[in-house]
Parts: sequence; C-alpha cells; structure tokens
Amino acid sequence: ALPTAIGAPAGATQHPALVRALDQVRQHALADGGILPWLGLPFALRDGGLSASALPCLAGGAKAFRLKRKPDTDDWLAALRALERSAREGLERLHELEKYHRNAQRAIVDAFRPGALPRLLALTHHRPLLSPQGVADALALSVAGASKLLERAVAADLLVEITQRRSWRLFLPPDLAVEFGYAASKRGRPAKEPPPLPASRNLAVAFDAFDEEMAAIDKLLTSARGTKLSSP
Repeated sequence: ALPTAIGAPAGATQHPALVRALDQVRQHALADGGILPWLGLPFALRDGGLSASALPCLAGGAKAFRLKRKPDTDDWLAALRALERSAREGLERLHELEKYHRNAQRAIVDAFRPGALPRLLALTHHRPLLSPQGVADALALSVAGASKLLERAVAADLLVEITQRRSWRLFLPPDLAVEFGYAASKRGRPAKEPPPLPASRNLAVAFDAFDEEMAAIDKLLTSARGTKLSSP
C-alpha cells in the first residue's frame, strides 16, 4: 500500500498515464529512501492501464526522483528512456522464452523415448539455472539420473553447462548463457528457425501434455515457496 501522502496532484489528468505512473514513483521515492518505490513502478503501470499485469522487468526509476523536489525535463527523459530500454529487453527475453518453448517441443517430438525430458524442460521455463541436485529434488529423481537428463538437454542444444566441475555443475539455457558471458554468441546472420511442425493429433497430444507439465511444475514450485515462507 502506498503512503497516504501520495496522491494525484491537481491537473494530473492532463498528463499521459505513463507520466502519472512515474510521478507516483517520484512521490513515493521522496517519502521512502529504500528500494520499495522502484519495485512499485510495475504496479503503477498496471494500475494506470498501461499493462495487463505487473511486469517485474519494468521495475526501476530515476535517481533525480529521490534527490530533487522538481525534476527537470532531462530527468523525466532519462526515466522514460530507461523504462523503454527495460521494456525492449523484456520483450527480447519473452521472444527467447517463446523460442525455447518451440525448441523444447521439437526436442520432445524428436526423442525416441522422452522419459523425464518434458518435465525437465518445463522446469527450465520456471527455474532456468539448474543443477543436478536441484533437478533431482524438484523432479524426484536420483542425482545420477538428473545428471543424465541434463546431459540429454545439452545434447539437444537446449542447455549449456556453465561450470566444468563434476561435483558442482550448473546449466543455463543458451540465450542466458550468452547474456551472462558463459558462452560466446554465434557470429554472422542468425540461424533460420525451422518451420513449424505439421499439425497432427499426435503432436497436439504431446504439446498439450508438455503444457500440463509446465502448469504442474509451476504449481509445485509455488507450493514449495509457500511452505518455506510459512516455516519458522
């Protein structure tokens, strides 16, 4: 909840909803010197009708909001440009996530015996940094079985191992491995994405099962977080 001192000033409706959302963050930043105002921007954008839900990638603000009573034009432009940059980066991440989902579908179809591979790929959508122990705990597998499953995903170019220690291995999807500097980006023109798989009843059943796995993993992780938060 916002402090009671924060409200819409006279004539606020004359300004665009985006400016009103940023001004709400500015007022909050003057009242609270912590990180909370920056975390509140996604909610202000949602409440202003600028997004359907609160998008974490849009958290942020401008230093001038906290240091100046009346930010000047350059300060407002800096905040708008930073927000635009965050939105573009978030959109690129969404494109990569959707691409990963399509690649996961192809890998499941190509696998002779998918086994637990769909569950691993569903888990990767929710928890992209993976370790054999973490996968074993989440999917009720042995550590050895989780290691073999991760190696299958690496062989299918769906994961990249970012450590070389056999006793402490970590894996990331390829796009995140490149972004965080664990893998080199491919040079030249981007590879052309394979055409969509032809529609068929068998594929529809496989894809529906994969989406159900993703929903089940999401429910499992949500309940696990709730248990940890409620424990003393």
